[in-house]
Amino acid sequence: MLAIAIALLAATAEKDLQFLKDLAETRSWRLGRPTSVRVTPDGSRVLFLRTPPRSPESRLYSFDVATGQLRELIKPEEVLKGGEEQLTPEERSRRERMRVTLRGFTSFDLSDDGSLVLVSLSGRAYAVPAAGGASREVVGPDDKGNAIFDPRLSPDGKSVSFVRAGELWVAPVAGGRARQLTSGATPLRTHAQAEFIAQEELSRFNGYWWSPDSRFLVFEEADLSEVERLDFTDPAHPERPGGETPYPRPGHRNARISFAIVPAQGGRAVPIDHDRKQWEYVSHVDWPKGGPLHLVVLDREQKNEALLAVDPRTGKTRELIREHDDAWINAEHDLRWLRDGSGFFWASERNGAWQLQFHQPDGALVRELTSPDFGFAKLLHVDERKREVVVQRRAEPVDEQIFAIAMEGGQVRALTDGPDNHDAIYARDASAHVLITSPSGATSRVQVVRADGSIAGELPAVSEPLPFDVRLEVAKRADFWTALIRPHDFDARRKYPVLLKVYGGPHVNSVHRSAPGYIAEQWIADHGFIVAQADGRGTPGRGRAWERAIAMKFAEVPLEDQVSALRAMAAQEPAMDLSRVGVMGHSFGGFMAALSVMRRPDVFRAGVAGAPVVDWMNYDTCYTERYLGIPPPSGHSDAYAVNGLLAFARDLQRPLLLMHGTADDNVHFAESLLLLDAVFRAGRSENVDFLPFAGQTHLFHEPVLMQRYWQRVFDFLEVNLISAR
Repeated sequence: MLAIAIALLAATAEKDLQFLKDLAETRSWRLGRPTSVRVTPDGSRVLFLRTPPRSPESRLYSFDVATGQLRELIKPEEVLKGGEEQLTPEERSRRERMRVTLRGFTSFDLSDDGSLVLVSLSGRAYAVPAAGGASREVVGPDDKGNAIFDPRLSPDGKSVSFVRAGELWVAPVAGGRARQLTSGATPLRTHAQAEFIAQEELSRFNGYWWSPDSRFLVFEEADLSEVERLDFTDPAHPERPGGETPYPRPGHRNARISFAIVPAQGGRAVPIDHDRKQWEYVSHVDWPKGGPLHLVVLDREQKNEALLAVDPRTGKTRELIREHDDAWINAEHDLRWLRDGSGFFWASERNGAWQLQFHQPDGALVRELTSPDFGFAKLLHVDERKREVVVQRRAEPVDEQIFAIAMEGGQVRALTDGPDNHDAIYARDASAHVLITSPSGATSRVQVVRADGSIAGELPAVSEPLPFDVRLEVAKRADFWTALIRPHDFDARRKYPVLLKVYGGPHVNSVHRSAPGYIAEQWIADHGFIVAQADGRGTPGRGRAWERAIAMKFAEVPLEDQVSALRAMAAQEPAMDLSRVGVMGHSFGGFMAALSVMRRPDVFRAGVAGAPVVDWMNYDTCYTERYLGIPPPSGHSDAYAVNGLLAFARDLQRPLLLMHGTADDNVHFAESLLLLDAVFRAGRSENVDFLPFAGQTHLFHEPVLMQRYWQRVFDFLEVNLISAR
């Protein structure tokens, strides 16, 4: 019997190791699915990226809507010719800001007529016909070896713009001499690149833009000379260059950003005259066909926002819309101009929830197309011929459906319904669209739909099948959306330890109906746990008051709501053993996990904190000041000490597994060192296990590392929640 038991344990261990290996190599079975889907303006083709099932190398494909034929347009190995992919420092930084961890073609650009595609790899740009055909290099490094960054096609497809050696350039796609449009860049004065704050906190990753007629470009200049410089050298690699990096901490100076308009043929740049003292942030820039060149700007406190139209001849600006919020403005943009210039669409929260509005060209409100209780989430398409818009509605954060709304108001019709969630990408003329359907128990289906409603085909996924199904239950409990994952062999007569997976911070919903997204949680559950998640106040999709409840209360409201949701779940599921609750999270979730075991040891028995923010004074200005106010020397907020972790280090009584990448340039490695020091000084260091990840950034996906990560996490949970009684 003993031999049989040992054999069974060995088989189980081998099965677990294989699962963790598969989990890491397939990126939780997400590799191999179509991403970055775009429909050509005439609806004739759908372009998308896709990796192999066990390789993070992204590749470019084209789907012919008429024939259903699929072809790979250009292969990374054709470009690399046996070499290794090389990233410029600018590209590596931008991918980190965008949370892109893939290799190969991670993005592509499309000419305005949809006939030409531009991709880049290892500092070189290649043009390829969207219909298929030979690719050719259109621009690459200069004779000094300076690689290109952020190449883009002009709208007419005749020119390619790019950044090289810190300056903005333009070259003919057909071949010929490149023209340098800017000059004077230094390490502390950048041209045509979005500054750190725009990328990290405002989702603006571009630093230059074409005019719709391809005659001009707008570019950003960022002056970093007054930004505090910190040394983020990776201690695991002292041989690598590090040095001082400009990083804007709360209360300190931001980059001074300005914009100018320059002819594509070269010449004098016209500066854009926006009040930089009043409007410290620029969250959105565009120059659309039919609409003016415009900026969306925010003040330092992020309580005021304005849409500014720009006269390209003089650089003068005029205000079209002003928004105000006593807590903060969410800088999200569903701004779309009609191509005939007769008006534009704008999303606003001023009435307590997101609404879609239509405005005259001068900014005057014409009508509100959705009510505050409609659940407007996203503008998907403007059909000028049918005089209607297509929007995504999120009546609840876990339910996403598509509706068509008449531009003149009144008529609203559902294009999809539940229980599946839906999203869509449209051709400009609506002659085709891609419908993304996310069933609760299966991976997403990506269908290509013609204008008459017929299905042209499906963008094929090559991802491997999930190894097992997920026992997911999503329900609203005590006004919180919650998710429970039970073991496959669940026995209602037993008591199970509980793992609370947490994020808890703004702009993120953790709870969703897509069961495949919980595959790692199901594996944990199958080892004798119930895994739980909850979205409390501060998360999006529940209206302005729900989201703004966390203002000045990072260490209070989110934790209070997680505890309340946990108890509400246990009230409906008696098998949850609330005497054995662990908590696990990363980034803001890491902050929450550490906070939970420090402040509520009566609830949480153990915590796993990945890359936690420890002292919010060390995070960036834009994110932190939005929620906690501006501290000295620039402001007067005193909310920082009571909302960080250092003040509670003396209260750590429960085991905490702390993990952090040594090269993390988002939540810096020094944060975990500060926490370790505070815990040690408080005489609580016996309660902390520290695991540094050498050379890793905020997100890491190296297969061996991920496999060992999950092993270590599970061992910690097993010791502190199952073995210990």
